[in-house]
Amino acid sequence: MKISYNILKNFIEPPKEYSAKEIANTLTMHTVEVEEVVDLAERLKGTVVGLVTKVKDHPKADKLKLATIDIGKKSLEVVCGGVNLREGMKVAFAQVGTQVRWHGEADWAPLEKATIRGVASEGMACAAEELDIPDEAAVEHGIMNLTQLEAEPGTPLAEALGLQDIIIEVDNKSITHRPDLWGHFGIARELAAIWQVPLKNPENVSIQSQQDIKLQVKINEPKYCRRYLGIVLTGLRVASSPVWLQQRLSSLGMRPINNIVDVTNYVMLEYGQPLHAFDLSKLASPEIIVRLAKRNEKLVTIDGVEHKLESDNLIIADIKQAVALAGIMGGEASEVSANTESIVLESATFDAINIRQTAGKQSLRTEASVRFEKSLDPGLAELAIRRAVELMSQIIPGVKMASELVDDYPESAEPINLMLNIPWLQARLGCDISSSEIINILERLGFSVSGSSPDVSVTVPSWRATRDITRVEDLIEEVARIYGYNKIPITLPKFAIAPPDKDAEQDLRWLIREVLVGAGWTETLSTSFVGSVSGEELELVNPVDKARAFLRPSLLASMVEQFEYIRRSAGNRPVKLFELGRVFINDSGQYPIKAKSKEMLPNQPWHLILASFEPTGNSFRVVKGMIEFVEAKAGVKLNPTYKELAGGFIAEIDLDGLSLSAVYQYKALQKYPGVERDLSIILPPDVSWEQVTTEVRKQSPLIVKIEVFDVYPEKGSLAFSLTFQEPSRTLKSEEVNDIMAEVVKTLQDKFKAIVR
Repeated sequence: MKISYNILKNFIEPPKEYSAKEIANTLTMHTVEVEEVVDLAERLKGTVVGLVTKVKDHPKADKLKLATIDIGKKSLEVVCGGVNLREGMKVAFAQVGTQVRWHGEADWAPLEKATIRGVASEGMACAAEELDIPDEAAVEHGIMNLTQLEAEPGTPLAEALGLQDIIIEVDNKSITHRPDLWGHFGIARELAAIWQVPLKNPENVSIQSQQDIKLQVKINEPKYCRRYLGIVLTGLRVASSPVWLQQRLSSLGMRPINNIVDVTNYVMLEYGQPLHAFDLSKLASPEIIVRLAKRNEKLVTIDGVEHKLESDNLIIADIKQAVALAGIMGGEASEVSANTESIVLESATFDAINIRQTAGKQSLRTEASVRFEKSLDPGLAELAIRRAVELMSQIIPGVKMASELVDDYPESAEPINLMLNIPWLQARLGCDISSSEIINILERLGFSVSGSSPDVSVTVPSWRATRDITRVEDLIEEVARIYGYNKIPITLPKFAIAPPDKDAEQDLRWLIREVLVGAGWTETLSTSFVGSVSGEELELVNPVDKARAFLRPSLLASMVEQFEYIRRSAGNRPVKLFELGRVFINDSGQYPIKAKSKEMLPNQPWHLILASFEPTGNSFRVVKGMIEFVEAKAGVKLNPTYKELAGGFIAEIDLDGLSLSAVYQYKALQKYPGVERDLSIILPPDVSWEQVTTEVRKQSPLIVKIEVFDVYPEKGSLAFSLTFQEPSRTLKSEEVNDIMAEVVKTLQDKFKAIVR
C-alpha cells in the first residue's frame, strides 16, 4: 500500500525534525514495515515545462522533427519523434543529466547530449512513460501534452503537476491483521500516538438533504452486512477530476476515471473504507436490497466479465436483479457513465469471511475486497460517506442531496472490555516501565482506561475491536511497540534446566530408523489415505481424493505400490525399503476426539514394514536377517508377518506396546589405540554373515569390532575389517598377525573360504 506524505499532513503535523525517511523508519520500528520511500520531486529533478516555439523537418530523417523549446531562461534545439509535436505546445522537457526511462521500459539513466542523424540534440521532449507518470490523454508514439497547464516555461515539472510529494510504500503483509491501517487516516493516527502530537480528526460533515427521493435500504442478511449507508445525489455532471485529484490518485497507483469514481477511490485511500456509486437511472427503483444470490443468478461486473453466482455470494440488488457483487465489484448494468446525472452512493460494512470466500470463488480480488477481508470498523462507513458527499459538493457544482442519509445498522457490536493487571504486563515486557506510562500509551492509541493500578479496565476502540485486539495478551504488544522494542533490555530468560521426559516407544522407533538407514535401507513416506481393499478400512467424512477415501489399516498397500514402482525403475538392482507409520484400526484408541471428551478417536498403532529384492534370490534372508539385527540392537522381540511379492519379500510388524528395553551405560574411552586389519574372502552362497562373525569372534577376545565395507554378491566376495584392542596395553603386531592367521584358517576349514 502506498502512503502520500501530503495526504498524511491533512491529518497530522509531523515534527519539523523528521524527514520523510525518518517517518518511514518510525513506522517500521513501531507499526508497519516500510519497503520503499520515493521522493517524486527528486526523481523529476531537471525536468521542466517547455514551450515549443518552432518546429521544422529533420534534414536527414522523414519521421523526426527539429524543435526549438523555450525553458524559461533559454531556448534549446532538440530532435523529437513525437507524432503530436506542434508549435505552441507545452511539453515535459528533460535537460541533459536528468534521469529518464527510455520508452518507459529501460532502467532509470541520465540523459546525455546526443547527435541524431547529424544534428545535435540538447535534451528531450518526453512521453509520460519515460518519466513514469500516468497520462490518460497519452498518444501512441507521442509526447506528453501539458498545454492545459498554466505553468510558465522553466517551471519544475513536479511543481507544475503537483508531484511535490513523497510516497511511502508499506508492505501489505505487515498490516494484514490491522484493518484500521488500510488508509491514510489510520497511519496518521498511529504516528500521532507515537509522537504524542494532536490528530486532526475529520469533522462529521453535515448533510443538508432536500428529501426529494425516498431511498430505501433492506438488509436481508445482517450476518453478512453489519451496516449499510446510502444517499441519493442529483445534479451531477460526469467529467474529468481536478488535476490535483488525478495526480494524487496516480501517485498512489490508481488510474483516474471520472470525478464521481475518483472521489470514491480517493476517500477509500484516505480512510480505508471502500465506497460504490450506482447510476440511479439504471436501477429499477430507489430501493437497495442486500441479499444472497439466487440459484443460477448471473451478474456482469464492470470489467465486462459474466459471473455465475453461488448461493452464498452476497450481492446488492434492486427489486429486479443483482447490481453488484457486495464489497467486491459493481455491476455493468448500473455503472456510472458519461450520461450519469444522479447516483446512489453506498458505504457499507460486509462480513470479512464471506467477502474472502466470494472473491476466491469468483476469482475477483479488488482494492475493495482486500480491505473488507480485514474486518472493517462499522463506524468508518458513516465517516467515509459524509467525506465523499463533501468532496463531490466541492468539485461538482450543483450537486444536491436528494434523499436522507439512510443508515441501516441492525445491531451494533458491544464494546470489548479487558481487565489488565499492570504488574503482570510489566513482568512480561521484562523492563521497568511505570504504570502511568503504560496507561498513557494505551490512551494515546485510543483505548479507554478506568480504575487504578494494579488492576485497570481497558475498553478497546471500535477500529481495533474487529478481530484485532480481543484478549488482554494483545495489550502487551501495543505497549511494547509504542514504548519501543529497542528500549527493552536484552536478557536471557531464567528457567530450570531438566532433561526431557523419556518416551521409550519413540526411542525404539528412532533406534529402528537409525539401524535400518545405517544398514543401507531407504525410508519411504506414504499417505495414510487409501482406497478400500478389505472393507475394514475407516471411511473419511471429507476425503481430499474420492479414490483414496479411507484410512489405511496396514502399511502393506502403500508399500506394495511403492515397491513395485521402484522395482520397475531399478531393473535387476537390489531394493531395500522400509517405512515407519501409523495405521488406523476400528476400535477405541487413546486420544479423545476433543478436549475433555470421553469419546475416543480410533486406535492408531505404529507399524514397521520392510521390503527387499535381491537379484541372488536371498530377499527373504535379507529381510529376516535385518529383523533379527534390529531385535538384537533394541532388545525386543518382533513378530513379523511375511509376504512374497514381485520377486522380493515384505515383512510388516506391529510395534504397539513395544519400547526400547536396552539399557545404555557410560563407557570410558580406551586409553590405548586399537589395531585394524582388513580381510577379503570368497564364500559359498549358503554361508551367512552371521555364521562368519560368530566364528571370527571365537578366535580371540581381543577382536572388539567386525564391520563389512564391501560386498560383491555375484562372486560371493566379502570384505570386512577387524578391530583388535586390549584395554590395559598397546598390542604388538606379532599378536595381531597370529590371531589373523587363526581367523583365516578357521574360515578356510569351516566354510571353504578363499582369501583374495
